[in-house]
Amino acid sequence: MEWKLAHPIHDVDDIVYLGRILLDMEGSCLHTDPYVFRQHLTVATTNQIFDPAKEFIAVAREGDKLLGYCWFDRGGYTTYSREEISNAKFHHVDLELPVKTRVRLINGMIDQHILWCYKYGIPVICSTSIRSDHDGFMKIHKKRGFTVNGSYSWGRTEDLIKELQCKNQ
Repeated sequence: MEWKLAHPIHDVDDIVYLGRILLDMEGSCLHTDPYVFRQHLTVATTNQIFDPAKEFIAVAREGDKLLGYCWFDRGGYTTYSREEISNAKFHHVDLELPVKTRVRLINGMIDQHILWCYKYGIPVICSTSIRSDHDGFMKIHKKRGFTVNGSYSWGRTEDLIKELQCKNQ
């Protein structure tokens, strides 16, 4: 399994395909439009090449097969604080993969989120899920030191980076 920054030419079609499958499974009240998703993803992956501090989109591949991807942004704020928040837009994995592989992928995505926020000085990380079955996803976050409330998990980057450094020693 190899992680790379998503590329606007090489990765967008595979991400849109996997994302569409997963989003359509959830039966959202929103109508998904693959062309809109492709547009936003192409712009974001292009911008990432020139300004890596703005958004982070990475893919995990085994050969040519897309195993999963993650997409994080920044510039989120609450109405009661001036601290910037990085929100996870997507943590998508191929649901046909074995559970251990999916957990390893999600942990890799969380690692990348923490490291990216640490590098660019974003103090708070938020990760959410729209899936009806989000317990396993949130359990992984809780084990990683996030505070979990329903389908939301929050953590301070300074605390999460310490957990990550301890894990890697």
